[in-house]
Amino acid sequence: MSVNDVVISGMSGRFPMADTTDEFARNLFAGVDMITEDDTRWPRDIFNANNRFGKILNYNRFDSTFFGLTEAVVNNLNPEGCMQLETVYEAMVDAGINPNNMRGSNTGVYVGVMDMSVMGHITTDMFQPDIPGNMESHLYRTTCELNPFYASRISFVFDLKGPSMTVDTACSSSATAFELAYTQIMAGRLDTALVVGTNMQLDQSNMRLFQEVGMCSPRGVSAPLDGEADGFVKSEVVGCLLLQRRANARRVYAAIRAVRVNNDGYKMVGMFRPSGAAHEALIANTVADAGINSLDVTYVEGHLTSTKVNNL
Repeated sequence: MSVNDVVISGMSGRFPMADTTDEFARNLFAGVDMITEDDTRWPRDIFNANNRFGKILNYNRFDSTFFGLTEAVVNNLNPEGCMQLETVYEAMVDAGINPNNMRGSNTGVYVGVMDMSVMGHITTDMFQPDIPGNMESHLYRTTCELNPFYASRISFVFDLKGPSMTVDTACSSSATAFELAYTQIMAGRLDTALVVGTNMQLDQSNMRLFQEVGMCSPRGVSAPLDGEADGFVKSEVVGCLLLQRRANARRVYAAIRAVRVNNDGYKMVGMFRPSGAAHEALIANTVADAGINSLDVTYVEGHLTSTKVNNL
């Protein structure tokens, strides 16, 4: 491998029933079921939806003073935005980097998130121009909650000068953000990149919607590659990977040999039916880029949603 390889040198995350990546790994190796059904978010029987999903339990420990945010921002910042700042800081430290030394650096920030439109919660009742301070309060609320500002807030807090963007390609958002970061480093345009993947379920109506349209399992069981599969089970995560060239890294979790993304294009069967041919081509091209023999691959992680194919 070359010293110019891009590597993952730091990571951090919040997961269901796990506040760190180490705790998450221990749960996986111990076979702990981190999918729970309880009333910690909302009543069990609301909308008659199955409440089994993976929940981040500790999302209210944010130390706003530590990150130097104003009171107005903190009062309107959602838990997802708070934990993004925490995991970014921790990923830097995990890579053996003093976050203060990152200030002013050519570091890119790429946040992968699926937008379920928080604007849907902002009603016309919130617009009261005749009430002093109402419009200002609304401005803070929207800028703190809107997903497009996730990446910009990270760049602002840590004073990072590279590209800063929120990426939304639905369920492939984090993977696409990862590809963008990798490509920019390989092109010599970045020294370091932070890739953040984030998803939280703070609106029960989304759970009900996904079950109604057949995407989420009404029994709360994900059964990939099973004939009885009836949808996937949602789970939460806020995680961060720090990418560097190998020559600059103090720690190496993994070397990235190749990254690619594609799209199925037009299909007679509809936009949401996956194309096996497109997937096969993407895998073949990625393996070729990596310069490896596909027969030497010993571990594959798949995106298996357990959903029924539809013709929308």
